[in-house]
Amino acid sequence: MLISFNTIMDISLESISALRQSFEDKLNEQNEVFHPMDLAKINNSDSWLKRFLIHTEGNQEEALSMLWNVCEWRKSFGVNEMSESNGTVRIDYLEEGIMFPHGVDKDGKLMFIIRCKLHFKASKDSEECKKCAVYWFERMERLTNGDQITIFFDMMGSGLSNLDMEFTNYLINLLKMYYPAFLNYIIIYEMPWVLNAAFKIIKTWLPAKAVKKIKFLSKHNLNEYVSKESIMVSWGGEDNYKFNFEPETKRIEETKKKVHFAETMEVKNGSGDIRDIVCMPKELKLKINPSEVLTFNKDNSNGYNELMATLTFINDYKDPIAFKIKTTCLVKYKVRPSTGTLTPQESIKVTFVLNGMSIKQTDVIRDKFLVLVIPVVETKDIAEMWKIQWETKEQHILKCKISNENETVNNWNSYDQNHNNDLEQKVDKLMKVVTTLEISNRVLSQHMRYVKYSLYIILLICLFAFGFLWAVFYHK
Repeated sequence: MLISFNTIMDISLESISALRQSFEDKLNEQNEVFHPMDLAKINNSDSWLKRFLIHTEGNQEEALSMLWNVCEWRKSFGVNEMSESNGTVRIDYLEEGIMFPHGVDKDGKLMFIIRCKLHFKASKDSEECKKCAVYWFERMERLTNGDQITIFFDMMGSGLSNLDMEFTNYLINLLKMYYPAFLNYIIIYEMPWVLNAAFKIIKTWLPAKAVKKIKFLSKHNLNEYVSKESIMVSWGGEDNYKFNFEPETKRIEETKKKVHFAETMEVKNGSGDIRDIVCMPKELKLKINPSEVLTFNKDNSNGYNELMATLTFINDYKDPIAFKIKTTCLVKYKVRPSTGTLTPQESIKVTFVLNGMSIKQTDVIRDKFLVLVIPVVETKDIAEMWKIQWETKEQHILKCKISNENETVNNWNSYDQNHNNDLEQKVDKLMKVVTTLEISNRVLSQHMRYVKYSLYIILLICLFAFGFLWAVFYHK
């Protein structure tokens, strides 16, 4: 796979739309299920899809493959459920301040600071450390709205005992495989000479374009890549920031989600519940049974573990009508059929399929469908009829819910871990090499001391022999 690490290029809206459509086609073809939040992001966020195209230098096929792999990884790793408040990430690790975002680089990009001297691999659970890294990456994405970040390795006072090749490789893989176009620079600050060999190995893990982003800096030239206001006192600057972990204040979404496809207003009924009032023509042409609420139930009849809802559309008008169905989240649902025509008193069964894993009531309760209805004009085909600027269109808003017996649906009880075995094996080999080098260094030092002491002893013996011989010959 081609990895560019943020080649700057123009990406057209047509390319973004093509990527979104390719993903939707593949999703329908393979009947895969992903987290609803990720599907909504694909459907609504052009900027996120653009990052995949930038990362792969505009290659649609590679961008689609990467997007698919990212959705699989996010599902299996539980990224969307990760929070300091629900126990999915260790709060004590976060509070230690080994890694945290603070300050900006010269381009105004947020810096992710890693204080290497505080990290000792043997004293930490490696999997929990990885979760902490993903937690911070997700939090920074929300904080910057997906803008790039700079990773700042603060290596002052660190040594071989702080070296963690496995974790460093994991960070690199996050940027290469799961967070496209997210890296601005990698700053290595005050690296000890003893770690030179290790970073030569780390460079081999990076694409050539990413290697150019690595900057080895010291106090003398730090201001070339870090803004003056962000240089901390410990680095020779004036920023006296002291890390103190603060839980993320997540933006609480409104319970009522504004629908973009129809004019709505909120009113309260007798029980105080909020409902929608939509301006409609007095004479309704389309009758919907059993109601205008989609109730999704588990369905195994076709061999797939899916959530489905079914409605019946009836033309309750004297003339033919046409209907079209829209939704607030296109990728999340499949609708069959989504358009059609009905003669007077004709009916049709419409099926709604919900894609997703571990679906809960809160995942769908804000979703809505809009059903548009217009009279059929015999002189025009269906596509042309929808282009007509009708003064009024009949509109029905369908709300969604999951039946109580399916409040939580798990299509899979366990997930395959999407690990790159080849990379893990390489890391293991490299770790063994580094360990061997450390042992060899200690053995060599011991040998040098042995040789040094041996030379002293030999010298003393020579001096003693010389003195003895001199004394013998002198008395003669």
